[in-house]
Amino acid sequence: MGTEEGGAEIWRQATKTLEESLKLRSGYNLGMDFQTVWEELYQIPLESFKGPCVWRYMAAFLLGMDDKPVNKDTVNDFVFYSKLLGSLSSNHFMAELLPLPKRSKNDISDYQTVWRSVEEYHREVIPRRFALIQGTLEENSDIDLVVSYEHILSEKFIKYFGQRGSLLKAWNYRSESYALYEIRLEGGRSIRFLTTPFFGNGRISYDGLLIASEKIKEVI
Repeated sequence: MGTEEGGAEIWRQATKTLEESLKLRSGYNLGMDFQTVWEELYQIPLESFKGPCVWRYMAAFLLGMDDKPVNKDTVNDFVFYSKLLGSLSSNHFMAELLPLPKRSKNDISDYQTVWRSVEEYHREVIPRRFALIQGTLEENSDIDLVVSYEHILSEKFIKYFGQRGSLLKAWNYRSESYALYEIRLEGGRSIRFLTTPFFGNGRISYDGLLIASEKIKEVI
């Protein structure tokens, strides 16, 4: 999970206008196939994305959890060629805390007729999103791990679940900080919640994610 999308189909690749993208999103199911969204709805081939991106680190972590080799070739194949990331037939799903694409985290200009500030947007939307997240976790017993790669989300997630969360272990790898929590849900079930550095911009490494996957497998 991250905090919000950057709207690449709108402002970077420009295959959709904001209005067109929002219309498509309004018809989304709770879960959508990653390849279908990007290649069929947004008309952007996944292999057209170059350079570092959060998807590569998601793939590295997922490969590590499945005890598969993690390197440039296996990561590229997972995301851009076999296109396994975010597949509806996979053992994982991807999510964002906030639902709307924005130019940047502090820019609400495209939605000023609805919210006067980012803070106002957050006050209205975040509680509803956490209620949706909690309901999804409680209704789907196969979910046993949530990974947050953005510190704002990590802090809000831990605060939202409050006393139902407890720290299991925390560690550093080089300059990277990780923490693993247990979150107790209604009905007596628990999940694990992993916080990591941001998936990109040189803040995380494949090796660090492999170590994280090994520590998680010790407790789930």
